Amino acid sequence: MNPRRLTPLALVTAISLASAGTAAAEDLAIAIHTDPSHAMFKIGERLKDTIESNTDGELTVTLLGTEVGGERDHLEGASYGEYAIALGGSMPMTLYAPEFAAADLPFVYDSSDQARKIYEGAMGEALNQSLIAKGNMRLVGLSARNPRNLTAKTAVETPEDVSGVRMRVPEIAPWVAVWGEIGALPSPIAWPEVYTSLQTGVIEMQENPVDNIYAGKLYEVQDYVSRTEHVYSFFHWLMNEDLYQEMSDEHRQVVLDAVADATAWGDQLVADGQAELYQKLEEEGMQIVEPDVAAFRQAARPAVEQIAQEYDPAVRDYVLSLIQ
Repeated sequence: MNPRRLTPLALVTAISLASAGTAAAEDLAIAIHTDPSHAMFKIGERLKDTIESNTDGELTVTLLGTEVGGERDHLEGASYGEYAIALGGSMPMTLYAPEFAAADLPFVYDSSDQARKIYEGAMGEALNQSLIAKGNMRLVGLSARNPRNLTAKTAVETPEDVSGVRMRVPEIAPWVAVWGEIGALPSPIAWPEVYTSLQTGVIEMQENPVDNIYAGKLYEVQDYVSRTEHVYSFFHWLMNEDLYQEMSDEHRQVVLDAVADATAWGDQLVADGQAELYQKLEEEGMQIVEPDVAAFRQAARPAVEQIAQEYDPAVRDYVLSLIQ
């Protein structure tokens, strides 16, 4: 822990007095590791506006970005109490609740709604208790991400089309195992190196959501987008547990309501933007392919069944129920 860090209460709620005799205004720091142009940062801006307007200035919000570190730095800061809320991708689940980290398992879900059930009901409560116990953070909101698709220089329609092909995947063990089971040769390569690796032939395919495909200009080195939609994952909004417990009931509810409003708004923003991104990729010359997703799911099944054994029993049973 950074020795300069103060207690969670001191850092999570920075107290400032506008003038003598006025009430203290609590400033909540929200750390977001995405670029300011990203949808998640826009959700943060809406969150800030809603919290401030609905508390008449009793709560203020400071949005922090990569100037204070990357995703892991933000998560650790929220855990220690340096930030009130931090945005996490898949990392908080793998760090603090690995036995529940099944929502982004490839070729299991047909929709974000199916994947979201991991976070609901008894499973969701157990998941949150793990985040609290291991990370001192509580999950207060989810933001849907665009599903992940495969890109290549040739049309990919069936598992046979990826057999023996060098494919970039993130360094996430279950994803590597699933693609290996399907028949590809998974190559974990850092995202900043993907474009050059495709350009030089180090890899032949890669998988990512359409926003990353477009932002990374992969249309310059790939010709096809195969709509495998094999991963439906989420961004996680995590709140320091000490702050959550110390807040007044009124302020806590304002924050929770603001998160619910901002994430619902953001989910629509992401969904609306997906169609536009496909259109932009087509305008750049890429062709959209509708593959045999059922065949991919069948090919992935042995790996998924094995991976599922490592999950919490309720999560395991839910995952297995979807692939039978």
